Amino acid sequence: MVCGADLAATPTPASPLQSDYFRGMQGVTEVCSECEFDPRTVGDNELGPELVRLAIGYEKVISDAVAEGCSALASRPSPDVWSILEYAGHVEFIVDFVAHMCEVAKEDELAAVNGVDPDEHVDESNFNSIDAAEMAGRIRNAGNRAQAALDRLEPAALGWMLAFNGNPAPLRLLTLAMVHESHHHLRDVSKLAAA
Repeated sequence: MVCGADLAATPTPASPLQSDYFRGMQGVTEVCSECEFDPRTVGDNELGPELVRLAIGYEKVISDAVAEGCSALASRPSPDVWSILEYAGHVEFIVDFVAHMCEVAKEDELAAVNGVDPDEHVDESNFNSIDAAEMAGRIRNAGNRAQAALDRLEPAALGWMLAFNGNPAPLRLLTLAMVHESHHHLRDVSKLAAA
């Protein structure tokens, strides 16, 4: 249910110090063939505003789905496709994860951050029982928190390394992966709302 940028599901490489682990990952270091997200179009100062823009996009899709009585709003259209609220809940989590990474990143220390299995997280969170307006507000708030966390960083901080599931990567690359995943899923929910 997630695209190639789902970092939580990526296998650990043979060497946990493999700095080029993310090289060639669609939507992170090259254009995504599925959603056409181009990471080269998002500069360092645009990461936070892009997450807010995406959150606004989710708000609109949720609002439109409510207005249209979209059956996929709070019900899966098939067992292997999340509902709109499930996608939104997942994206709320990953956008909040950006704020978390900003808080734990250190200049001289390889802070560990760990992803979760997205399907398990969605299944356990019961996002379909959340009011649509509440979910829209939650995702907007997550975008604002992520932007505020990124704004508080000194410019060099985006180069600070984190150990994501044991794989060293700079904060900028990990944040860009979350921006891509949010972009990718906005395409997914837009298709569901239009169906």
